[in-house]
Amino acid sequence: MGELFRIVFCSLLIVTVTIAEAGAAEQSQSQGRLTAGVSFDIPGMGYKNPNTGAIEGFEPNVARAVAEKLFGVADRVDFVQVSDKQRITSLQDRLVDMVIAQLTITPERADKVDFTVPYYFTKEGLLAPKESGIRGVEDLKGKRIAVTAGSASLQNMRAELPSLAGATLVIAPTSSETVEAVAKGEADAASNDLIDLKFLRNAAENPAQYKLIDIGSNFEPKPFGIAVKKGNRALVDRLNKAIESLKSNGDVDRLLNEAIAGVGP
Repeated sequence: MGELFRIVFCSLLIVTVTIAEAGAAEQSQSQGRLTAGVSFDIPGMGYKNPNTGAIEGFEPNVARAVAEKLFGVADRVDFVQVSDKQRITSLQDRLVDMVIAQLTITPERADKVDFTVPYYFTKEGLLAPKESGIRGVEDLKGKRIAVTAGSASLQNMRAELPSLAGATLVIAPTSSETVEAVAKGEADAASNDLIDLKFLRNAAENPAQYKLIDIGSNFEPKPFGIAVKKGNRALVDRLNKAIESLKSNGDVDRLLNEAIAGVGP
């Protein structure tokens, strides 16, 4: 009898813990809030202001605009930092309701999470010292290329390595650290979403020392979508309606232009 009680008790405990963990993200939705995973390291795109603690940038502001569409109030969204490598797992582990952090929609990722319609399109880019001879992908032979762990740029550059004799990858945890690697001479160029590189260059201490190179013609376009846990079609439908409205009335373009104007020169 004692053994039976122990088994039943342990089973109930496991179920209780599982339900509690599984319901963490959903609970915020039921209370009229969303928890969004965003970047904290890219001024203008997704950034935690070290002086004020405020979460700033294009993507947090899109998330706020979406929350206003869904709940009638823009501040019904809480922000959690996610690195590129954490974006998918944070949804799978139900730590956030959605991720809006330069997550390119790809077939591989769509097997793991559900995406909204794109809210922005960008392309692959390079950032390199202005005086370097790098003008395109073919000039990366023998070079050190900084890329972010868990990013589409990492996948793109890995695919290119066989054609780039002597090239090596410098893998950094965050996008800002790829540009830091170039600044410190630890990498010859950084490969990332072109819009991210634009923000990071503009926020640099001396933006004029860097150049941006559009290498989008070498790769697939990069549509950014808001990601949610796989199977949460109800939330995807609500987010899609909000995004389409924000795009059609020009709010997405306005938020991006304000973000660009607010960073750097």
